[in-house]
Amino acid sequence: MGRILPPTREQPDVPDARFSLRAKTIVSFAIVYVVWGSTYLGIKVALNEGMTPALLGGIRLLAAGVLLLGFARLRGTRLAISRRDLSTSAIVGLCLLVGGMFSTMLSEQRIDSSLAAIVVAAAPLWMALAERMLPGMDKPSRRSVTGLVIGLVGLLVLVGPRIGGVSGTPSELIGIGIQVAGTWLWVTGSIVSKKRPLTVEGTVATGYEMLIAGAVLMALAAVLGEFAQVRFSAAGLGATAYLAVFGSAVAFTAFMWLIRNVRGSTVMTYAYVNPAVAVVLGYLAGVVGLLPKPETLDVWSIAGTLVILGGVAITTSAPSPSGREPIAPAPDELAETPAS
Repeated sequence: MGRILPPTREQPDVPDARFSLRAKTIVSFAIVYVVWGSTYLGIKVALNEGMTPALLGGIRLLAAGVLLLGFARLRGTRLAISRRDLSTSAIVGLCLLVGGMFSTMLSEQRIDSSLAAIVVAAAPLWMALAERMLPGMDKPSRRSVTGLVIGLVGLLVLVGPRIGGVSGTPSELIGIGIQVAGTWLWVTGSIVSKKRPLTVEGTVATGYEMLIAGAVLMALAAVLGEFAQVRFSAAGLGATAYLAVFGSAVAFTAFMWLIRNVRGSTVMTYAYVNPAVAVVLGYLAGVVGLLPKPETLDVWSIAGTLVILGGVAITTSAPSPSGREPIAPAPDELAETPAS
């Protein structure tokens, strides 16, 4: 008889680090794609129900910042932050949130939520332009530059008829201009975040960014007299709560994880899906009564959207000139995602 071997204990499967990374990346992209697409409607509903822009932004960000820091503390994460990290968080928060997010709230006083989302769709093009012009960034290829030019043509198709009085109103043109400026500030904050990596845990950093930006917006609301102008309603407060929890605490954390771990112009592909989500929800909201009427797009808006997204598709699908895998940071560089 052969020798009887002792029973062996089956080794548990060890999840592959790259698979775990890709799973986190997919979840984070899904959150940014869908949730942020819905926030344009949330902002529109809140403004229509009597909320004012700076106060809406301040309440949204302060609530989200407290939630994030409270969540981090419950997990046992230290909330202490160095002076350098705090200054970086302040710069990023002011650019991304006071500059980018607040601009969306201002613009939606003049334009539909779907049109605001379309203007933001050009963000990957501005990121590609910044990567080409700034030292230390991944230089875009000729294909990326081609996409950038096509996208800019699409933006001209969008605003040209409004400048010439063929379509839209002067108020709409101002709203588009505010949104474009906010998108530039958003890209600026994204670049600062990549060039000045933080040592503090990602959720903590995002929490401080929101608290700083929220405090600035609350002060701005006081200066502008918005506390006397605001009207509270169930729908407005519900929209504000949704924006704070999902649009800020969850989606913004996912975005910051992506921007620190994935090539910038790749992260900006959320602009593909956000306009589609915003257009569909803007129309349905009017049907069910959340908005006074369904939001629709004129032929120039549709044409401009198609050209912009075509340029974005070309730009973001171009390979990285450095040859690096866009979604492959080292496992020990990972920050927590909202879903982890």
